[in-house]
Amino acid sequence: MKNRFKTILWILIIAGIIVLGGFINIEKKKTVCKKFEVNIDYDGADPLITVDDIKGKVYESYDSLLGKRIKDIDLEKIERVVNEIKYVAKGDVYTTLGGNVEINITQRKPVVRIINRKNQSFYIDREGIPFPLGKEYSSRVIVANGNIGASLNDTIKLYGYDDFRERNISNPSVLQEIYLLATYINKDDFLRAQIEQIYVNKSSEFELVPKVGRHIILFGKTDNMEKKFDKLYVFYKEGLSKTGWDKYKVINLKYENQVVCSR
Repeated sequence: MKNRFKTILWILIIAGIIVLGGFINIEKKKTVCKKFEVNIDYDGADPLITVDDIKGKVYESYDSLLGKRIKDIDLEKIERVVNEIKYVAKGDVYTTLGGNVEINITQRKPVVRIINRKNQSFYIDREGIPFPLGKEYSSRVIVANGNIGASLNDTIKLYGYDDFRERNISNPSVLQEIYLLATYINKDDFLRAQIEQIYVNKSSEFELVPKVGRHIILFGKTDNMEKKFDKLYVFYKEGLSKTGWDKYKVINLKYENQVVCSR
């Protein structure tokens, strides 16, 4: 008897859910768009897009959303339009029961700004994806310049540190190495506060320009990157903190197990 009662109860619950779902669908077909909202998550980065930018892009496909029946609005199309915007990492479009159309966007977070030999500029985000500078807005990130031949149009997604290590790439591109350097610097509070520029010299090796002090850091290539940064950190803490930040003009990290300085 008890099992029979449970079975009947479950049947009633399922039937109720189906009826409720049908009612919601009927009401949804009648519902018109009362409000259009865009929410942007900048994730701590400088804004490169605004709510008005997103709405303007949507309105290129729709004259207006307000007053339209929800069932007549192609949400998938709007989502495609939004995700094609170069500054958008991810965009989700949905409707509420009250008749609102809402877009939630995560903006790309740049880790480095590239200025190549032709003085062309573009960003690389934390996922290794290149994208253009904003027309009206800029992001305060590490700048990489010098002997860089790559441009935005011929740049593909770059490997993150773990993928790079797994693939055991023996001859990475300059841009790939810049991305690895910039990503490492951005993840470390001390380095992020201290390093403001990556310069690529004629030998395609890297020189780091600090915010504090008048010295240049000769970093070389990105092999043994972690050890080089560890040496730099120890030298800053135990060396320059005692002798003064302006004592040396060059700090060379290219040699194993030592830091070579010159005035």
